[in-house]
Order: sequence, then structure tokens, then C-alpha cells
Amino acid sequence: MAPSPGLDPRWGRRLGAFLVAMAALLGTASTPALAATTESIRTTPVVLVGVPGLLWEDVTPEHTPTLWAMAGDGAIGNVSIRTAGSRTCPTDGWLSVSAGQRALAEQEGSRVCEPAPEPLPDGSGAVVPDHSDLVETNRASPFAAPVGLLGQTVRDHGGLTLAAGPGAALGAADASGRVDHYLESAREVTPERLDGVSLAVVELPHLTRLHPAPASGDVAERDREEALGNLDSRLAALTSTLPTGASMMVVGVSMDTGPSRLTAAMTGDMAEHGLTGTSAYLVSESTRRPGLVSLTDTTVTVLNALGMRPDAFTGGRVWRLSERPATAEAAVARLVDFNTAAVVVGASIPGFFSGLVALQLLIYAAAAYALHRHSDGQRDKRALALSVTRTVALAGAAFPVASYLANLIPWWAMPSPSPALLLSVLAVDALVVAVAMAGPWRRTVLGPMTVVAGATTLVLFLDLCFGANLQMNSPTGYSPIVGGRFYGIGNIAFATFATGMLMTVAGIAHVLIGRGRRRAAVATTLVIGAASVLVIGWPGLGTDFGGVIALIPGLAVTTMMIAGVRVTVPRLAVVGAAAVTVITLLTWMDHLRPPADRSHFGAFAEQVANGEAGAVLARKSEAMLGTLGNWQLTLLAAGALLFLFAVLNRPTKWRIGALQRAYEHAPTLRAGLTGSLVTALVGFAANDSGVAIPALALTIAVPLTLSACVWALQQRDQAPEQEPAEENRLKRA
Repeated sequence: MAPSPGLDPRWGRRLGAFLVAMAALLGTASTPALAATTESIRTTPVVLVGVPGLLWEDVTPEHTPTLWAMAGDGAIGNVSIRTAGSRTCPTDGWLSVSAGQRALAEQEGSRVCEPAPEPLPDGSGAVVPDHSDLVETNRASPFAAPVGLLGQTVRDHGGLTLAAGPGAALGAADASGRVDHYLESAREVTPERLDGVSLAVVELPHLTRLHPAPASGDVAERDREEALGNLDSRLAALTSTLPTGASMMVVGVSMDTGPSRLTAAMTGDMAEHGLTGTSAYLVSESTRRPGLVSLTDTTVTVLNALGMRPDAFTGGRVWRLSERPATAEAAVARLVDFNTAAVVVGASIPGFFSGLVALQLLIYAAAAYALHRHSDGQRDKRALALSVTRTVALAGAAFPVASYLANLIPWWAMPSPSPALLLSVLAVDALVVAVAMAGPWRRTVLGPMTVVAGATTLVLFLDLCFGANLQMNSPTGYSPIVGGRFYGIGNIAFATFATGMLMTVAGIAHVLIGRGRRRAAVATTLVIGAASVLVIGWPGLGTDFGGVIALIPGLAVTTMMIAGVRVTVPRLAVVGAAAVTVITLLTWMDHLRPPADRSHFGAFAEQVANGEAGAVLARKSEAMLGTLGNWQLTLLAAGALLFLFAVLNRPTKWRIGALQRAYEHAPTLRAGLTGSLVTALVGFAANDSGVAIPALALTIAVPLTLSACVWALQQRDQAPEQEPAEENRLKRA
């Protein structure tokens, strides 16, 4: 099987790495930094070459020999170029490099990427016009990007900057918009112009907008090959001007044509006989994934190579080195595969969720029809309708976990990756349902439900312990192109995992209580719940700040109901205090780590200390409320709640609601469902994904509940004489 673009191929080392990480939480990272921080400014320049639109599929021995040689001898990786907008224009990319934080030049929604402004001469240097407007705009943006950070830090440390090209001037300018030396293009870079320069930023815009109206077919391919050839020649000429000891970084700073993708990055050092380096993958604490870095990592990596540290907070972390395949062909091919998977998943997400919403609503509509239409019909037809309904409900609940397990199948290597992804998800879904309905547990009220919920919980728990690889490039995981999260548990995965766990403990507790072992049921719930909270919140594993806040109340409610303890406001207040205590402890432990090794827990603590947390909270609150405009997920959540309380709880010709009948057979079902609803509600308020949390939680909880309700109705058919007694018990309850 080909290695997954979402999976680290060194599976045999993952367990050992996990144990080492647990032991070294408060220590430093074990991978070497790209360049060690020093106390003095280096005497040779660091050269940052920005190439808008550079992809790894462009880098070949035939068309780009200079780039290919650099890829073979140096460190390489994909770059997530997401900036403050949904599309990264060259100006947005350069400003993000300048700030070390996601920035933007154009207002969101602009259809055309405007070129960078032509700098105004100022002696041997130049000033970016209207730079102060860019600074103010980004200071007030959700990410509060400090435009000018890179150039200002170099200036404050006594270094000199050089920019070649308008875009490069945006990246190298200080807080006032000035660069010390300015050249109109890379052609003017000479050894003399580099003398005394600390940071040289060079723009090679050969791949940006080849034509006003992009060509297609063979013409487009020839145009791109010609542009790549010109680009490579210019890079070779630039390399020849570098003094021995200089460092070069080539980064695709944007992607303004075609679909959003990951761009290319590579590094090397100038030796007597040309560029050389360590053959490795690039990685950073921002992504924690070999072969993947973030555009904002570029800023701190450049400063680190210069022996400098930024004074302001940045979203990036220093590039480090990680093991890669021995040959350049294999290393580049893996990066291309990863990018292919990211593009396919990114393009599939709208259709995937539209299909998920349609499927769930169809299940609810069909189930409502089956439950009421056949409630008093012929027994054979009724039995068939109920059996089909139960199977379809389990399939709907298994769909999210199937979307993660599908990454074990190399669908990205198929001739048609998009259909292959869908078929892989459906095949895994069918397998999970087959297991749920295959064993003797299928004859029990919560047996199949517990199998599906348990599989969901176990898969995501192990995935978090071994690097969260199944979530990467998954429709219900996270995308490196979107760049919302690169490691840990995503918000959608959290909703899936938390709901699966709470429904699982409900199923286990039902069995234990049925055997007269309520204390064991409570203990099992607490152990599984505590492990879940730990894996979700632990820095480097789940690293989910809001997830811990959301899960603890739901777990507490479920546990109290399983224990037979009344749920009261004071008890919930104690639970809330416990959640805050756990979050504070995890944040404090993460903050004790070196700044470069902190997750966003520790970074947030630093922002609180510096008074910068307000912008973060405001951005997340705005994002949370904005999700209500996602009519698909809002409709899914509303439809699930309507089905749960208006259909399953509605009396039928069977005289009592199916939901109440299921509670009669399995009281712990109420505990799992109530806890899931509490977690979904708190998760909605505590996460920037907003309505996606309850929508996905209900996508699992409601179909699982439906499967139990159908079983309860099937039992009524088998023992109709018990109906009056059951009704009387429910009325007394």
C-alpha cells in the first residue's frame, strides 16, 4: 500500500514517540532547529526568495534543474499559505511574511489580486506607499497582524535589508514601510549589492498570472513550462551571486490562480561549490507534521537564522528538520501526494457536507414514515420496515468514523481520487455496520449502538495518540489548505469523539447495571471519561482548549444519571469549576515549556499575560456566531432535534413514544443522550466552529438512539401482551 498523505509511514515508532513526548512535556523539542539562535548578527546574508504559485509538481529535473538540485540536497516541505482571507494573493502572502501572522492587503471578497504597490525611491532604499494604511488595517484585523515586524526586527538589531521587487519590499519593509536597499528585480542583485546586507528578500513572479485570460490545454502547459524555465534560470543566476556561508530559502508565498493548494518550500546553504544542506523534510511546531510548514513560520525562521528574536507575538514557529525518504524522487512524490489529497478533500468538503445533511434528513424522514405508517400494519411488513430502519440508522451514525478510516485506503493514488474517496467511505461504513449487526449483541437494545459508538471512540482515541493522521485530509477532519488546525483534535472530530464516547459508556453501563453492578458502571464511565478528557486536552495530543470545557459537563451529567444521582445546579457549578481548574492546569503546564515548543494553550496564556487575548476571543466569538449562517449545518441540527423530540417521543398507534419505550428497556440511554446534548450545547458556545459541534454530535447521537428505539418497538411486536403493563410503568414514572 502506498504511504498515506495523511499518515506518517513510521507507524512502528509512533508508540515510542508518544511515550517520549509524555515524559518530555516540559522539555525542549528533540528535532534540530534549522539554524541555531546566536547572540551576534551573522556576517553573511539570509536570502528569502518568494515565488508566488510554486508547486512541487512544478519541480522536475527537466524543467527546473536548479530547484531540483536544491530539493535533492536541502530540506523541503509543503507550505500552508492560508492568510487572513480565504484566498492568498501575492500581496497577502508577502504581508504575512512581514508580520509573522496571517495578514491581508485586499478586503475579503475581492475578485482580482491587485499587484503590490511600486515602492518610492528613498536614497538607495525605498518606501512602500500607503504602508501605514496596511499597518492599521491589519492591526485591527481578527489576527492583529503586526505588519513590518520582520524588517523592523532586523533594523532594531542593527541589520540592513534589501528587497528586489515590489512584493519583496512588502515583505522586508520595517514598521514605517522602508527598506534599506531596493532593486526593481532579481536581475539587479549582485555580490556588491549584497555586501553588508543581513536580509535580502527577492521576488520571482514568473508564475503569477501568465496571461490576463489563462490559456488552457497544451497552450497552458507550454506557457507554464516556459515560465518555469525562466524562473529556474533566474534562480540559478541569483545563486551565483551569493557569498559562501549565505543561507537561501525558497518559498511559494501565494497561490492566486486555480484552486487553493499547498506551495513549495526548500532551504540550502551556500558552499564553495554551490548550494548544499541536509536532506530532510521541513517541520515546525505550528504543524508538527514532517513535510508541512506554515507561511507564517517563514518570519521567525528567517530571524532565527539571523540570530534574532521578534519582540512581538507571531503565529509562526521556527522550521526544524525531520527524516525523509532517501531519494529526491520519493520525497517530492510524497509531498505531491499530500497536496493532491488536500486539494481533493478541499474540493469535496462542500459536496460531502451537503450529502451528509441530505442523507441524515432522508434517514429521519424515512424513519418517521416507517415508524408511523407501519405501526399498525401487517406484522411481516412492519418487521421488514423496522429492520431496514435500524440498519440505515446505524449506517448514518457510522458515516463520520468511516470518513476517518477511509484514509487507511490510498484513495488519493487512484485515477479519479474524488470518487475513490466517496467509495472508500461507503465501503468502510458498510464494514462497521456489518460488525455492529453480526454478533450476538445485535439482539440487545444497545448492542449495535455500542459497537458503532465504541468504534468511533476507539478510532479517534488511537488516532490522537499516534499523531492524528486519520484526521488530516479527511472531510470531517482538518485541511492543511484551510489551515485551521494541523494537529490535535479538530472541532468536528471532537463532536464525533465526545458523542461516541458518551454513548459508548451508556451502552457499557447498561450491561453492567443489568448484572447488578452499578458501581462498576460508574467507575467504568469515570475511567473512560477521564481518559477522554486527558487525550482531548493534553498539549501535543488533542490540544483542544474548548473541548475540555465542553466535555466535562456532559460527562458529569452522564455519570450522575448512571449513578442514579439527581442532577442539580450546585452540582453542575462544581463541575464547571472542575473544568476551569483542569484547563488552567493544562495551560500552565504548557506555558512552562519553551516558547517555540508551546501549543496554542501556552500561547494563549502568554497572550493573556500580555493583554492580547481580547482579539483572539473576539475573533473566535465572531466565528462562532457566524456559523449560524451555515444553513446546511443549522438545518441538520434543527432537523435532528425535531426528529428526536417530535417524532421519536410522539405517541403512535403503539400508544407510547418510541423514545420512552427505549428508555424503559435501557435507562442509561437517557444518560448518554442527555450528556451528548449538554456537551453539544457547551461546545457550540466554547468553539469557533459553533453550530458544527451540535450538528455533528446529533448526527451520531440521534441515529444511534433511533436504532435503540427500533429495537424496543420490535420487542413490542414479539410480546404485545406486555403492552398495558409497560404503559402503566411509564405513566407512574
